[in-house]
Amino acid sequence: MSKVDCFEIDGLQCWFYSNDHDPPHFHVKRRGEWEMRVYFAEGEARMFELKWGNRPGTRLLRRLAELVAAHRIQLQAEWEAKVNR
Repeated sequence: MSKVDCFEIDGLQCWFYSNDHDPPHFHVKRRGEWEMRVYFAEGEARMFELKWGNRPGTRLLRRLAELVAAHRIQLQAEWEAKVNR
């Protein structure tokens, strides 16, 4: 498990699994509440996949989408460096 380095959001954990699968994504969770995958190469409509818990609020999802858009190139570089292909 390797932390996403290009941004942080207080109260959330964001990481890549080193042995993960395509399409490129990272995991994000609020401990004890929910976890989801964020497919950063996708448009906002297909970006989020809830793994467990209650779906995060619209405001937080919008903030995540903004961060992904601002850091898409860095996220791809981290994916390529941190995830075994």
